[in-house]
This record gives sequence, C-alpha cells and structure tokens, in this order.
Amino acid sequence: MRYPPIDPPESSSSFSEASFNRMAEALLAREGFAGVAAIAAELVGARVEILVPRPGSTGTRGTVAERFVAELVAGGLPPWPPGVTEVVPIVVGGEVQGAVVVSGEIDEGGDEHLRSAARAALTGIAILDTREEARRDQASGLIADLLAGRRLRAGDVAGRASRLGCDLDAGFVALTVDGRAERGGGDVAAVVAAVHPEAVVEVVGGVVHALVPGAAVDTALLEERLGGAVLRAHSSTYADPADAYRALDEARALLALLHGVEVPNTDRATWDSLRVMHGAYFTDPDRMRDFVERTIGALIRHDEDEVGRLQTTFWAYQEANCNMNVAAERLETHRHTVANRLRRIRELTGLNPQRGFDRDLLGLALRAHLVIENSSPPPG
Repeated sequence: MRYPPIDPPESSSSFSEASFNRMAEALLAREGFAGVAAIAAELVGARVEILVPRPGSTGTRGTVAERFVAELVAGGLPPWPPGVTEVVPIVVGGEVQGAVVVSGEIDEGGDEHLRSAARAALTGIAILDTREEARRDQASGLIADLLAGRRLRAGDVAGRASRLGCDLDAGFVALTVDGRAERGGGDVAAVVAAVHPEAVVEVVGGVVHALVPGAAVDTALLEERLGGAVLRAHSSTYADPADAYRALDEARALLALLHGVEVPNTDRATWDSLRVMHGAYFTDPDRMRDFVERTIGALIRHDEDEVGRLQTTFWAYQEANCNMNVAAERLETHRHTVANRLRRIRELTGLNPQRGFDRDLLGLALRAHLVIENSSPPPG
C-alpha cells in the first residue's frame, strides 16, 4: 500500500498549472468537487473522486470510498478499497481533510494532475469553511457605504472594521478581485476571506472588495487558491482609515485596467507608476486633467472615432521596443500603417513617438488618462 507524502507539494513543477487553473475555475463556477473530479478524470484517463467529509461526519452511511476517506481523516491508515489505485491526501494545516481517490490505471503524467486536484480541493475547502463568514462581513455594508460616497470619519471606518475583527489603524491595503457578476462573487469572496480572515470582505457590483490590514496582501496564496486566470488588483499601502475610499478606488481602477493585459494581476512593480498617478489624481485632480488635456487631448478626441486605434498602436510600439516590424506583427497590420499612425500622433500632439523624451511624455500622459478614466471623482 502506497500513501503519498502528507505535506502538499510546494514546487510549481509538482503539479500542472494549466490543469489547476481549470479546476479552480470549475470551483468558482459552483461546479464543486464533482467538477474538479471530472476534469481530473478526463486528464488522467481513470475514475476520480474528491471526497472531503464535513466536520462531524463519520462516513458510516457513505460508499466504501467515502468510509475509507473518513477513516483517513480520523487519523487511521485503512486498507485501500478494491479497485483503488491512487490516493492523494488533501492536507490543510498538516491535517488530512480529505483525499483524491482514483480507480483504474492512470495515463502517463497523471500524477501531476492528481496533485493539481488535491491543491484545487484546498480552494474548495476554503469556500465551504468561510462562506458564512464572508456573508457576515458582506452584510456589514462598510465597503458598500464607502463606495456609495457616504462621508465616514476615520474613527467610524476604523470602528466598524474593528467590530468585524479588522484593525485598520496599523495600515491597510485594498484588494479587488473579479467576482464574475453572473455568479454574484460569493465563492471568490470566501476564498479571499480564507486567505485574509482578518479582512473586511464584501461583494459590490459583482466585484469582490476587501480592506486587508497590514502592509501587503498575500499575493502568492491568492494565486494558489484562485488560480492564475482570475483578475485581481491591490492598492498602495495606506496608514489612515480615512483613506479607505481612496484605497478602494485605486484598487478598482487598477482592476479595470487589467482587462486585456497578459498577466491578470497587479503584483509586478511596474504597476506602481499607476498607483502613484492615482494618488496624484486624488490630491490634485484639476492639475492632472489639465496635464492630460494639454498633452494628448487632441489625440484622445481623435481616437474616439477610431476605437482607440492610435493609442493601441502607441502601446504596441512601446512593447515592441520601438521596432515597427514587431509592432505591425502584433497589430496584424503593415509596417507602413504603423509608421503612418505614429506620424498622426506627432501631428496631433506635437510629440514624436520615435524620440525618447517625447515618447516618455506621451506614455506618462496616456497612463494618466487611463487612471482618470477608470477612477471615481475624488470627493470634494
């Protein structure tokens, strides 16, 4: 009889990222452990069950496999049932909470997919264990009140958060996650609450919002639990609870800018420039708007009738390290078309995208425009 190691794998090489993302998406689509098992069965070519006894259940009324897993969870080492060929324990905090059970020979490389299923099950357990807590926080309405523009003093924000076990006085970060409005975002909120149990978590407009005490969010654990395909963004670190609305708006603006971006999160340091711009916009919105209008106002108005074609070309040119041939390939157009569009940008703004300083100024102004377009007006 062979039991895999109790501790879940830590290296990304020990499970398939692609299969894990599929399984995490199935959980967030409310397909449950059955959906994860179906994906695993398809990938390994054998029957797969994911069995997680709920607290208080002995499994005595279940199937042979369910009774077997219940005994595992209770701390026993029972013999494998007839026909079972693989068992991968699902471990939380060093304790077995369930198992992935396989009947039949698996295809080559199937071990990785089974480990993916065990790791995805951790997300499922988090959803089951924290759904009620997430609903409780959601019912508090603090974040909804802030986003609705209600003027709350720092003491009111800190006090309401404190009653939910969230201490904002030592600093905090705002987090937003694509809650997939068609499902209400409840399960995504449950995962966020499991990763940061001390946070205030609410779903507003299909987006999961959280105020997370401390200097940072656990980006690695969020990616592990949610998968790499779920859009999420976090704000700068704030010290004053009076800035909770500003932090939430910053995270929401960054989340909006993630659509169409290759990496669906704001973990990389390159996003800090947009966080700084959001801060500048909230501090002096008129000055920021004036800068954008003077620098690229004519370009923005021209692009309204062109579906953003000139802006898209500029960013493709930037990402191609100013290589027109590469930019043309990315845009699926001709090199001369890219050259003509860059010339048109110069005519509209007086700035040459092919010159270093001019290009930097264009990029700065276009980023400022994106921040303004995706932010709420700063409170008066």
